[in-house]
Amino acid sequence: MIGKILFRGCIAGVGVVIAVIIWLVPASADAPADRQVDRRIPPLATVEPAGPIVPNPTPEQAFSPVLLEHDPPSILNLTEEGCCAGSAWSIDSEWILYFDKPSPDDPVGLYGVPFLGGDVTLFNPRVGSYSQDWSLVAYHEAGITYVERWADGSRWPIPSEGREVHISPTGEYVLWEIGSRAITSPDRRQRKTWISNYDGGEPRELVTLHGGSFIGWIGDDSILVSGRLAPPDPAGLWKISISDGGALRLFDSVRPRSVLLSPNGKWLAVTVAFENVPGRNGIWAVRTDGRLSIKLPVYGSYRWRTDGQLLIIPLDVDESDPYVLQFDLEEDRIWRITDPVETSLPIANNDWQVSPDGKKMVFLSAIDGNLQVLYLPSP
Repeated sequence: MIGKILFRGCIAGVGVVIAVIIWLVPASADAPADRQVDRRIPPLATVEPAGPIVPNPTPEQAFSPVLLEHDPPSILNLTEEGCCAGSAWSIDSEWILYFDKPSPDDPVGLYGVPFLGGDVTLFNPRVGSYSQDWSLVAYHEAGITYVERWADGSRWPIPSEGREVHISPTGEYVLWEIGSRAITSPDRRQRKTWISNYDGGEPRELVTLHGGSFIGWIGDDSILVSGRLAPPDPAGLWKISISDGGALRLFDSVRPRSVLLSPNGKWLAVTVAFENVPGRNGIWAVRTDGRLSIKLPVYGSYRWRTDGQLLIIPLDVDESDPYVLQFDLEEDRIWRITDPVETSLPIANNDWQVSPDGKKMVFLSAIDGNLQVLYLPSP
C-alpha cells in the first residue's frame, strides 16, 4: 500500500514558494533489497576570497556522504491537538518554548514543555521578542517599545519611537532601524541603524544601509547587515563593528536570502538565487572573519548544529521521505545522519529547530500538527 506524506516547506527561501511536496512512501516490507542508500553528491568547492567572492569551478566528481552506522533515532511526540508552530529551545536545551493560548480560559503568553514530555507550563504572559537567554523581553505598549527583565519586572523605555528592537546575545545592547519614507525603490531605500544600552541609555546611530537591513548579532561586538554602505559600494553581506562602525564585506550578493548565523557567530549560511554568474546560485557557508566561503553541493532547508556543522534537509525528489545531511565545514566531510527508510520526518512549513547543545531537533509534524523531538546521531 502506498501512503502519502506531505512535507510543506518554504525551503530556505529562494523566492519561489514550494507549497507542497508529495512523497509516495512504500511500506517498509516492500522496500527493495538493493535500494541505494548513498546519494551521489559532488565535493565541496572552496575559495579563499580576495575582494569579490566567486565560486571556484571544479570538475564534477562522484561523492557519497558517509552513512552513520547507528540504531534508528527515536522520535518523541510532545504536544497534542495541533500545537504549536514557531517553537524555540531554551538556552539549556531542556525546554521547548512557544507562544500559545491553550484554552479560552488561559492567557496568551510564552509556554513551554520539557523536551522529554510532560506538563505545559506558562513561563511569561508577555508576548514579545526575547533575548537569547530568555531573561529580557522587548515589547510594544502605547506607542513605546520597552525592554523588561521579567525576573523582577524592571523595564526601560527605548528611544526607538515604538519600533521593533533586537537584543544582543548577552543582553547588553539593543538595536533598531529607521527606514526612509521618500525612497520607494528597494535597492535605494535607506535604513539607519541605531544602537543603545539595554536600558535605552547612550543611543547613537551606527550605520546607514542602502537597499539592505540588519540581519543579526555576531556576538556583542559586531552585527551582520545586508545591502550597500554607500551607493557606489557593491551589495552584499557586511560585518559592522559596533565600537567604531568599521566594516568588513563578507559576501557579494544583491539579494542574499535565508541568511542564518551559526550559534557563536563564526559562520553564516546564505542562499543565492536568480543570479546570472554560472555556479553562483545555491547555498553558501561563509566565515564571518572573511577568510573563507564554501559553495555547498546540495540545495534544501538548513540549520546550524554547532559552529562549523551545518544540517541540511535536501530537496531530493527521488527519495521517499526527507533525511538529514551534516556538513562538517572545517573537516570537509559530509555525513548522512538519518535514513528515510528508518526515520520519517514529515516536517510542516519548514518548522524545525536544533537544540543549543546540538543533540536533538524539534519539528512541527505535517501529519497531526504537533511538536515532535528527534534525537540527532553524532559522527
